Amino acid sequence: MFKILPQWADKLKPTNILRETAKRPISFLSFDVEALPGRHPEDTDAIDRLIWGKVANKEYGLRRICRILGEHNLQASFMIDMAACALYGDKAMRQVGDYLRNQGHELQVHLHSEWLLRQWGLPDADFGGPAGCDQLDARLNQAFLQYSALKFYQLYGEKPQVFRAGAFRFNQHTIDAALSAGFVALSQFNAQRHAGSWQAGPAGQRNELFYWPNGMLELPVDCAPEPLSSNWQVYEGAFSRVKQRKRIQTFNLTLHSWSLMRRNGEIFDSHAPEHEERLHRICQHLTKHTRPMTYRSYLNSLPARENPVCHAQSVPVTGISTSCSICGGEFGQKPQSDICPACGARARHRQLLDVFTRIGNPLAGRKVLANFANRLELHTFLKPCREVLNFDIRPVGECNLQMDVQDMHPVDSASYDGFFSIHILNHVQNDERALAEMYRVLTPGGVTVLTVPCREHEPTTSNENQTEHYGEAALKEFGVGSFRRYGLNDLQELLGRIGFQVQVEQGEDFMTGEFMPIFILTKPALDDISNV
Repeated sequence: MFKILPQWADKLKPTNILRETAKRPISFLSFDVEALPGRHPEDTDAIDRLIWGKVANKEYGLRRICRILGEHNLQASFMIDMAACALYGDKAMRQVGDYLRNQGHELQVHLHSEWLLRQWGLPDADFGGPAGCDQLDARLNQAFLQYSALKFYQLYGEKPQVFRAGAFRFNQHTIDAALSAGFVALSQFNAQRHAGSWQAGPAGQRNELFYWPNGMLELPVDCAPEPLSSNWQVYEGAFSRVKQRKRIQTFNLTLHSWSLMRRNGEIFDSHAPEHEERLHRICQHLTKHTRPMTYRSYLNSLPARENPVCHAQSVPVTGISTSCSICGGEFGQKPQSDICPACGARARHRQLLDVFTRIGNPLAGRKVLANFANRLELHTFLKPCREVLNFDIRPVGECNLQMDVQDMHPVDSASYDGFFSIHILNHVQNDERALAEMYRVLTPGGVTVLTVPCREHEPTTSNENQTEHYGEAALKEFGVGSFRRYGLNDLQELLGRIGFQVQVEQGEDFMTGEFMPIFILTKPALDDISNV
């Protein structure tokens, strides 16, 4: 159990915010979207009961909450528990997030670390109970927050800004890991709740927003855990303290996806009409007496501020058998395949990251044409690019353009200085034509990053079963199949014949212990061509 008592500085001096909040406090309405096991009857589905609020063929969850917010023209910040992806799968949580965004609300990150710990097969007996982020060391906090940021991007295609730990339990490692994972703000501190764990400066004692010493902005929570079930006087008291004590007046409320339901012990078993009435009353109060904002809209209104780089210190953790370098996932036993149980990364992704870590990302700062990069690849490898056009021959959701790599006539010659192709070449019918097209669209000096399954000391052979990976429909409709198995020497000779300067780097996957060649292909500069 960590008992870290730092003293933070009163660094926040945004005079424009002081002037604005002097008119009316800024309010934040947030909902933690979670479906923890043990809070629903055994004969019900956790997501149906705790997120959608399904009881007796009616719903009292997110859809009903969104209807109430809509009646008052309010937008809210919905904090999605990333542990639910490990518990119930990505598809269910993607549907939840898509619905909320379609209703005009924003998504941010919540995490109940105790369930992620269990799903990853890590021992929790030493923690003496559910292990919140406050009980985790630097390495596990870093792993959990890195996973959460990447999983959020995989599901929703955007970068999260705000993190909240489950049950508001966090330590200094959590704060450092949030910064390292790319978050810009936290919303998990409360002066009264955390008085025994943190020494607060003047801003913290007022429960006023402040910057942690590492540069992370804290948006303290004023009214939680359940404003709908407490006395109205409790709500009024929290708002009164904001008005009387804070220089920068923000009023931050935290509710849940199950807030309109009645809790019987640990089980949510029925609708609570009085909670619904209370939510209407709170919405009316906020619209009349405050300026409601979402976390994102508020953060975007703040002046730009550079945060110092801060990395959590790695601490050995017992019980970890293997880890994923892409998402930071830590697992108690090795997965049965090369697929990461947390983020779905394959060996090729970790091998490519190994090479980029050693030699740098050759596509950084370039205008890149990507032959179908999924969201994991966009986030991990193409984020440093100046511009990315993502295409595939199939109508794939992440793509900007439907185009055949063997005939890229919509793209002008020498119009891109980077190309990205991961495990694509063996799935096109005419690989030489595809490589010639890659060469054509590159500027002189342009770079292609290419991975292809290939075998050393063996020749290239045709694949008898061309439908083994993508199936018969993809072959018939789009010409996509599994056409050949490359030999390394044959592939290098083909790449050189096209005209590329070929650099081969061995990438290692530390999860499986496997190696794979990564090809960095450069189109010669004009001077190099003229000297040939």
